[in-house]
Amino acid sequence: MIKNSIMKNLELKELGVQEMNTAEMTKVNGGGLGDISISLNLEPVLKFLAGVLTDTGTLLTKTLGSLFQLLQGGL
Repeated sequence: MIKNSIMKNLELKELGVQEMNTAEMTKVNGGGLGDISISLNLEPVLKFLAGVLTDTGTLLTKTLGSLFQLLQGGL
């Protein structure tokens, strides 16, 4: 297994591939998480969640109201 690893390293060096350390990788496009700044617009997500919660609350209110009416009428 070590022999295979050494052979792969030699093949890569022959192709001009160079090793990079962590600091170098963060400076290359697509490498590392150091300089990523993500701008999230949460307004649509919050509006969606508010709608879901409102609809769920309405459904529960109607369902429980019907259930209580059924129980009161049956007793």
